Amino acid sequence: MRWRGPRVGRIRETISTILDLRERNYRLGVVNGWLVFLGDAFLNANIVLAGFAARLGAPGPLIGLLPALLQAGGMVPQAFLAPYVARLPRKVVLYRRVAALRLSGIVLMALSALLLGPWPSLLLSGFLLGLLLNALFTGVSSLPFWEAVAKVIPQERRAAFFSARNLVGGLLAFLAGFLVRFLLSLPLPFPLPYALLFALAALAFGLGWYLFGLVDEPEEAGRTERLDLRTPFRDPRFRRFLRVRLLLALGGMAEPFYAAYAVRVLHQERELGLYLTLYALSQTLSNLLWARLAERSSRPVVLAGAGLGASALLLAPLLPPGGFGLVFLLQGAYLAALGLGTTTYLLNLAPARERSAYIGLANTLVGLFSFSPVLGGALADRLGFGGLFLLAALFYALGLYAARKLPEEG
Repeated sequence: MRWRGPRVGRIRETISTILDLRERNYRLGVVNGWLVFLGDAFLNANIVLAGFAARLGAPGPLIGLLPALLQAGGMVPQAFLAPYVARLPRKVVLYRRVAALRLSGIVLMALSALLLGPWPSLLLSGFLLGLLLNALFTGVSSLPFWEAVAKVIPQERRAAFFSARNLVGGLLAFLAGFLVRFLLSLPLPFPLPYALLFALAALAFGLGWYLFGLVDEPEEAGRTERLDLRTPFRDPRFRRFLRVRLLLALGGMAEPFYAAYAVRVLHQERELGLYLTLYALSQTLSNLLWARLAERSSRPVVLAGAGLGASALLLAPLLPPGGFGLVFLLQGAYLAALGLGTTTYLLNLAPARERSAYIGLANTLVGLFSFSPVLGGALADRLGFGGLFLLAALFYALGLYAARKLPEEG
């Protein structure tokens, strides 16, 4: 029988479902996601920031620290904030309060790149301070964000919600990749092109955070009883989920080193914009598949992401310079799968009254393990990029095996 490919009608149905923006809260959350994706393209830790640090001559552990700061800073504080957030009748209020503080960190990064180019040590210090400020206050706002999403987006619409954010957001990031490539190719002295990228990131993030702050979150009675962070550990489903997340976080030790490998070994710095474009295109198109799968269950989406992650790492040291973009195509697909799959699985798993404990505890523990790229940098310096990629692939394979034992949601 001849293969006919997916039915066009099903693809249209999937797109029309996830892009149904008539409901106000859904619309604000989705547009927030589009702008955050755009900001992430200009401030992509694994490509733009890693390339910036590699150009500065930063050692491997420091390159690995950049995405770790962003991810861990956004996750580690959540368990400590969970009791406070659980008492708030409306969580989005805290989200609004820290938006300006988050933005100040990115503005500091842009100003450092604009003004401190002649002094590399000061430039690096200002850049890291801005990154740290942004990461820290992102950690304060993350739990209120997830709580507000869980309250205003019904469970049956969550997969569509995140897919809508990812689909158009990925398309915007894809287009932004051309702009990144153009700016990095301008005959401007280093680091002025990066100052422009950081300024564009600040603009996109600031508008996106403002829009989500307008969400009409229903007020509910704040939790008065003590929040017990040991409760999630009594749930075997949570323990299995956490095992998968931690293994995948360890596999993430190599994520920023695709770009560092391209710059230092393949001498492809001018192609970072192209790689970002391929990464974003892959995220966009793969989300059509991940959204379809996640409508039934998030588990197969996590399985697919882990498998693709291991494959990309095994391929990376084997590809020639002209074909290295394939790694970023795979990276966009598997990070999109893991982001959608693990997020929806956790939100669907957590009981409403214990949601702060489940989300806060999971994200804090995973956030601690997200410093794995620092270890990855040390391993890259000692073992070379090939040894790092092989070890990270092993952790992704273990994550894939553990994910096979995840129970279905519901």
